[in-house]
Amino acid sequence: MLTANTKMAMGYGADHNFNQTMGRNSFINITQKVSTKLFKRKQFHRTNKRGVHFTDTPDRHHKYEFDWDAEGDYWFSQVELKAMIQARQDDAMILRAERQIKVATRDDADALSNTSHDVFIGYKITEALDDADHNQEVSIRGIEHFVHPVLQKEMVRRKKELKKSVLGYSRNPQMRRLDPSGNNLAKESESHSQWARDVASER
Repeated sequence: MLTANTKMAMGYGADHNFNQTMGRNSFINITQKVSTKLFKRKQFHRTNKRGVHFTDTPDRHHKYEFDWDAEGDYWFSQVELKAMIQARQDDAMILRAERQIKVATRDDADALSNTSHDVFIGYKITEALDDADHNQEVSIRGIEHFVHPVLQKEMVRRKKELKKSVLGYSRNPQMRRLDPSGNNLAKESESHSQWARDVASER
């Protein structure tokens, strides 16, 4: 506590002026502290928004010797791949004729309800996998979905559903925010691909 003489020596003529000046100084100090905190907080948030960090480590390039003239000895060309697909489709045509299966049968499951649809598809899968495969020249193995068009249509339908789920997740910010790790998407994808895994396990 300052005495009256000290106040006078410091240039304060009366208690009123002294108290008024001290109050103004305290207000200025508080304002400065608040401004400093707000500035630091703003700087902190601004710094946190920068999530990209560039490394100063130089890139390392690995060189491998490969004779590109021998590329055909390692990989099939696009022409060869198309020829193989066409050959298997021709085989499927022969096998369909032997079993009297028409291409139009691909629509057989369209009008069925969900439960009946699944039962019908399951029956067709069993029929395809249990095929006696008597033809010694052409085998049905690996092209069951070509021989039974309804199975091929089912494969395409399920693939579209899976693609729709993945694209819907990637293009929807709200879904990504609610499921940042993608666990729900993984479960949904698993449900769409369960059919393919069941078929593979039956083989």
